[in-house]
Amino acid sequence: MVSRKVKLNVTQYICDILEYSGLYNIINKDHEQVRFIEKDDVRDIPLKVNVLIPNFMDSPQAFSNRFYNNRVQEVFTAPVHYKDGKTAFVRMVERNPSWRSDKSLKEYSPYDINRMIHLRKIEKIIMKNFGNSLIYFQPETERLEEGLKEFKLERVGLNYDHICPGHPSYGFVTNRDSVDYKLPESLGIIEPVEVGYFNQFRAKLIKG
Repeated sequence: MVSRKVKLNVTQYICDILEYSGLYNIINKDHEQVRFIEKDDVRDIPLKVNVLIPNFMDSPQAFSNRFYNNRVQEVFTAPVHYKDGKTAFVRMVERNPSWRSDKSLKEYSPYDINRMIHLRKIEKIIMKNFGNSLIYFQPETERLEEGLKEFKLERVGLNYDHICPGHPSYGFVTNRDSVDYKLPESLGIIEPVEVGYFNQFRAKLIKG
C-alpha cells in the first residue's frame, strides 16, 4: 500500500515540473490528481488538463467516472501510473508462476519473457482510451532516479502450434495476441521544459 505522503510527493513532483516549464498555472492538487491550465499567452483559449494517478484512486470505476466528468466539462484527462510493480507495471513472471511451462510463449527469448508485464484492469482501460503508450511515474530506487517515463506497450503473440489433434484444447485455441501480456519498450524520460509539455502526458478530451 502506497502511503498518502508518497502519493502527495508524486502529485507535487508533477506540479513542480509543470510550473518549471513556465507554460501552466496549477489550479489544485491532492493525493491522486493535479489540475492545471495553460497560461493566457499559450493560445487564445487556454486548455484545462486533469492529471490523474489511476492506481492511487479507489477503483478503475473511479477513474472512469472522473474521465467522463472531465469530458463533459471539456477538461483534458492525462493518466500517469505510479510504477510500483504491484498495482501497475506488474512483471508477468511474478504474476504467473507457471510461465516456465507455458509453451504459448515459445517465440520469445527468456530475456523478453522476463521483461513482459501483466496488465492490470486500469491499464487495459487506459490503453483502450489512450492507445498503447502509457506514462509512469518512476519512484527513486538504488538504480533509477524518480521521474516521468513513457513506455510503448508492444503486443505479445501467443502461439499454440504445439496443440495437436487429440489434445483436450485442440479446436478451442488459436494463435492470437495476448490480452494480458505486453512487452514494454521505453520511449524515454519526459523533460520538464519542452514546449507543449502537457501533450506528452497523452492528455485527451474524448467525446463519445
